[in-house]
Amino acid sequence: MQDFAGRPVADFVRAFTGGTVAARDIVEGLLARCRRAEPFNPIATLDADGARATADALDARRTRGAEFGALAAVPVSAKDLILTKGLRTAFASLTMKDNVPMVDASAIGQWKAADAVLFAKTTTPEFGHKVLTDSRLHGITRNPWNREHTSGGSSGGAAVSVALGLGPIAMSTDGAGSGRIPAACCGVYGLKATLGRVPHEVPPDQFGQLTYLGVMARHPADLGAGLASMSRGHPDDPWTAAIGRTPFAWPQDIGEDTGQHPIAGKRITVIRRMTGGYLDPDTEARLDAALAFLDRQGARIREMDGREIDWKLDVARIILRANQIERFGEMLKTRRGDLDVSFAKTLDEGEAIDVVMLRRALVDRTTAYKSVQKLFADCDLLLTPTVATPAPLATQDQFAPLVVDGKPIGDLRSAWYTYTIPFNMTGHPAISIPYGRSKAGLPIGLQFVAPWFAEAHLIALAEAFDAETHASAEFPPGFAP
Repeated sequence: MQDFAGRPVADFVRAFTGGTVAARDIVEGLLARCRRAEPFNPIATLDADGARATADALDARRTRGAEFGALAAVPVSAKDLILTKGLRTAFASLTMKDNVPMVDASAIGQWKAADAVLFAKTTTPEFGHKVLTDSRLHGITRNPWNREHTSGGSSGGAAVSVALGLGPIAMSTDGAGSGRIPAACCGVYGLKATLGRVPHEVPPDQFGQLTYLGVMARHPADLGAGLASMSRGHPDDPWTAAIGRTPFAWPQDIGEDTGQHPIAGKRITVIRRMTGGYLDPDTEARLDAALAFLDRQGARIREMDGREIDWKLDVARIILRANQIERFGEMLKTRRGDLDVSFAKTLDEGEAIDVVMLRRALVDRTTAYKSVQKLFADCDLLLTPTVATPAPLATQDQFAPLVVDGKPIGDLRSAWYTYTIPFNMTGHPAISIPYGRSKAGLPIGLQFVAPWFAEAHLIALAEAFDAETHASAEFPPGFAP
């Protein structure tokens, strides 16, 4: 049994293909970590037998001198919203608790084809409907740095798994920040790629897509490894059609800028508050520290008031709710008692969306896109906090106000995660980078946003930050290898 926790993807692949370690030994070490992680509840479905069988098959192939893919023997997990052939995908719902798909999502199939070892499905709220990770089916997923706090959501299980060393990469989804928010809460790197970079062929509304498959990792370069192995297009996803023949390649996808410093000379626009709301003092202090670091590295920084931009923040909610009620409306009528209360309320919001609201929202999405495009005419990157405060308590209610120092500061959408929402509408790639912790010891994340298809620049930027912070080497108490 080998504990490879904390090591990058390249180390897994090199050790296995070079004959230093057996895939089965990697898996056994991983499964031992999974048992230690149980109090934090990041795993929805553990496939120990399947992981062992895959590892044994890899070991047998190696004895025959076979060639291997880019993720050979790398243990990976996937959020419980992503289809996995032969492995339960319950969507964290009592209504789907016995669902076993007959096919893999394209991105999962690509990771498997790259010889990754899928060992688990990670927790999420029911059908990924909120930015906190708890459900009637799976319970509460807790923050690895303090169990009294939330992991964030809806990819909370993915973030906790990576933070605790349960594989170097995890596949997430992101509909309004669902990958970046838990990454920030749990102190790992979380990437939402450009619209159309990764196939997401399952949702019924392909042309109105707001939800992305993403990657979480402990090491920034592993975001590139994961993305490169899941970015081949799929014919049922029209957004991937244009790049179906040219998948993302790391680090080659940096293109003509290869070799250039990821920070020096870059024009960075900083937006402290999207709508003029509350910003936690510890978070703002870390933002200021990041600005000092960027300045030392030669960045050209300017700040702007987020209130100068009409972000159309409610547009994403309207489109998401309209899609949700179309997809789950019958379930709401016939099985409301089996649904989480907060999910039923979410669907009730969808019932209230009328055609006029939806028609306006579709137009406003284009307005939001053009607004962000204009920002990139004068800058190379946008920088914001990922969320306005470190992780709330695990008991936080999706529909209750966020309370800071005994004072309510607004609902979660308007007070906590305004920063992530716009870029699901506009399609721009965005990353959450861990940058220190609060006085209470909770991780703090910063978000960078880039022009379309500039994921490689975001990953290179994250590498520069990691060289400064060594965040990739940090583990929650008791989980260092």
